[in-house]
Order: sequence, then C-alpha cells, then structure tokens
Amino acid sequence: MKRLLWIVGMLLVAVAGSASCSAAERVDLAAAPPPPPPAFTDPGRADASVDDASSGPILACIATECPSPFATCISRTEPSFKCGINLAVDSKNCGQCGNECPNDLNLMELKLTSRCVDGACAYQCYKHYSGISEVFEDWTDCNGLIEDGCEANLTNDAEHCGVCGNACPPGVQCMNGRCGCPTGRLFCNGACVDPDWDDFNCGACGNACEYPADACDQPQVTYGCVLGQCGKKKCAVENNVQFYDCNQDVFANTCTGDGCEVDSLRSEQNCGTCGNACTGDERCVNEGNGFECAIPCERSGKSQCGSRCADLLNDVDNCGTCGHACRLPGADESELKETASCKEGLCVYECQPGFGDCNGDPADGCETDLRAHPNHCGACGVTCDVAAGQPCVEGKCLMRECDAGVTN
Repeated sequence: MKRLLWIVGMLLVAVAGSASCSAAERVDLAAAPPPPPPAFTDPGRADASVDDASSGPILACIATECPSPFATCISRTEPSFKCGINLAVDSKNCGQCGNECPNDLNLMELKLTSRCVDGACAYQCYKHYSGISEVFEDWTDCNGLIEDGCEANLTNDAEHCGVCGNACPPGVQCMNGRCGCPTGRLFCNGACVDPDWDDFNCGACGNACEYPADACDQPQVTYGCVLGQCGKKKCAVENNVQFYDCNQDVFANTCTGDGCEVDSLRSEQNCGTCGNACTGDERCVNEGNGFECAIPCERSGKSQCGSRCADLLNDVDNCGTCGHACRLPGADESELKETASCKEGLCVYECQPGFGDCNGDPADGCETDLRAHPNHCGACGVTCDVAAGQPCVEGKCLMRECDAGVTN
C-alpha cells in the first residue's frame, strides 16, 4: 500500500512539472548560464538574488513580447529590429511608431525646439549663436505663454537681462546679459565704445573728430581721438595692421622723421614691445602670455607644429608627427559611431558605447547597433533565438522568469 502511494505521488509531481516552460525553452540560470541575460528575482522577496543558494535555482525562459516602452517600428531609411525603438525617448517615434516630434519653421519662429521626454513631445527654448547678428542668443519663456513661444532674449532684453525679470534702469541697455557697458566704455549707437580712442565718439557719444587742416604728412600717421581728445597724432591701422612708433619721432613737435615705422610687435627685433630683440634660438612666440622671446614650445615640453605647440603623443591632429591627423572614414563625422584618439603617438579608433565593428571592415566603421541587433546582441557574435522571435533589448537577449512549478 505504501509503495502504491509513493508511485501515485511521483506521478503527481511529474504532472505538475509539465505546467512550466518546455525543456526546449527553459534554461537553469543557477547551473549553466548562457551569454548573460537579465537577472531575475523572486517578486515576493526584496532581498532575493540569483546567488542566494537558499532560494533555489531560478529559471528563465525566452521572451518574445516587447517590454514597455520598447516597440517594433518599420523604417524605410534605417534598419528595423524587433523591439528596437524606445518610444520613451525616440524623437521620431515618440509614444508610438511614426509620431515624430516637430522641429519646423513655425517652431523656429517661436524660438522653440521639441524632443521626446517620457513618451511625449516636450517643447524647449533654444540657445544658439546667430550668424546674422553675430551674437549669442539665449531665448527663454519669461511670460509663461506658449502662444508667443520663447519671447525673451536674455542676452539683450532690457526687461529680462541675464535672467527673467531683471530689468535694467531706464535708458540702460542690456549687453551680453548684463545691464550697461563694462567699466570705461560708453553705449553709443547700439554698441559699447571706448571714448578714449573712438574717433566717432571721442570723450562722449557722437563727438566725431575732424582731421586738422595743418596736419603733418608722416608715414602711417593719422589724427584722431587720443585719451578722449580730438586732433591728436596716433599710429594708423591699415588693412588690419597696427603700426607703431618705436623710435619715438612721431609725437615730437615736428613733421619730420619716418613716422610709425614698425608694422608689428611680433618680430624678432620688436617682440611684444619696441626694442625687445630675441637672441640665439629664440623666436617671437605667443604661448598664452602675449608675444615674447622664447624657444618655441620648450617650456611646455611639446613640439612646434605650424603656429602652435602640439603634444605628439596625444594630439589627434598631430599624432606621432606634425600633420598626421587621426581621421575617420566618411564625410560627416558627426554621424559616425566611432571616435578617433591619439594614444602614445598612435591613432586609435574605438566604437562608441552600444556600437561594434562586427563585419571587420574599417571602411564602414562601427556599423552594428549592439543595443538592438539580434545577431550581435551586446557584443559581436552573441545571437538571440531569432527563430523563436527573441529580440535584443538594450544589448541583452530578452528573457522572462519561468512560470512557477516543479521541474525535473
């Protein structure tokens, strides 16, 4: 009789075990894990873990349904993988496939852009350098009305200078996010000027200097505003070249002499100041402290490459030798999935996180998206069970915890 009960009990155990995953899709993670899937824990125990021997083996089965917020979106221009789109952050598929967050001319007129945040398109003000006005523009929504977008430019808005609500005093302009011009400058005709040297605003706005009738005719010498007074001699600027009077014959009460005879304080004869001559192997260089006599790049331990000092061990534009730049294939490097660097004088090319060079062809760089490719999931060659419909999600073949039950 006892033997009959034992046999019936074993049959019940076998029947209960058949209710869980099939042997073909079940993996005992505690015994022999495959390429690492996500770790699963008992939802009833906050402190449970795969390594906790007291909890027993935890079984994982192949999963085929996309977990939220991932989805399968078909694209005509980009590779499409099962569960390859994160609907929470993808601006071309925000919240659902095909829902692209707008960035059109209407938004640009309102100084707005949009991006996908938690599955919804969110608007935001933009900051950029304007090539037209040649100033940095920092647009912000100060009135809280979406109808007029980001209406305040904190760079030059006198009512919102630097921050919303910071109003400049009456008659004071907002310049680069600050009320008024820097100390010693005047705001004249929309710009900050130096009244000590400005020939059109000498000493005060609008005070333009006239050329004197009895002016001397000396080379590279002109007349204008000097220390806030008009009609004074000064060295001219011609074709963006500042001239200098190093022999001091211009400002004497005479019309003789060679005028402003030096066209640069960057030469070995006049380096930084008049009369400062370089000797030996010194050159007139500017390494951050203004022009001075020094052996080029010697103090920094670098090498001179053209007009600048370069670290040949780490400089990506001068790697190992001057002019040897580490360059990636492709016309638009902003779209590449790899980075170039110079290490110990050698060019090194590395894939950005989430991408890999799985075909071994340097011509197309890191062509494989390891985050979603089912045949290269997390690393080149790591293959998910594509036939069973198992996707690659964030670099891991999707798994789920098996149904509870007794197994053999």
